[in-house]
Amino acid sequence: MLRIKEFFALDDLITARWGHQAFRYVDYCGLLPVRPLENGDYECTPTNTLSFARTGGDGVHFSLLDARNETADGPVVMTVPMMEANLVVAETLSEFLGIGCQTGWFELEQLAYDAPATLAYYAAAPAPASAQEQTFLDLVRTELRVAPVALTAKRLADLEQRFGPQLQVPAL
Repeated sequence: MLRIKEFFALDDLITARWGHQAFRYVDYCGLLPVRPLENGDYECTPTNTLSFARTGGDGVHFSLLDARNETADGPVVMTVPMMEANLVVAETLSEFLGIGCQTGWFELEQLAYDAPATLAYYAAAPAPASAQEQTFLDLVRTELRVAPVALTAKRLADLEQRFGPQLQVPAL
């Protein structure tokens, strides 16, 4: 079972390999690590989640439900502050990484705006990636042994039904 500490170990590997110049070789594809784990610091972020990554745009972040430490493995919640939306996007960290291991995770935020188009994007053949993006995606697949996972409306509905009621979102 893949845990958040393995994701952070991948970040350590990148830092050890390329140091402060890592950005020249690696693009995190919308999965910038948040270390240490923290609550997302947005009013709409569920209080019972801890963020482990952010996309780098508009405050969108990925969190683990009921996480206590780096041994957590899911479920994964995406918070889109601009829409005040929280979506359960994967049951495990492995499933979550598999969703984006060919195209990245930045586009996932579009689920809050246009779910059908986003599902079509993730179902299509991967668009060509930059060398830096490809380096990161290759590392995720090889170092973390992640295989591609389909993102479907049925799966998202199932996750929302099972885990959505557990999200403790403060009253706005």
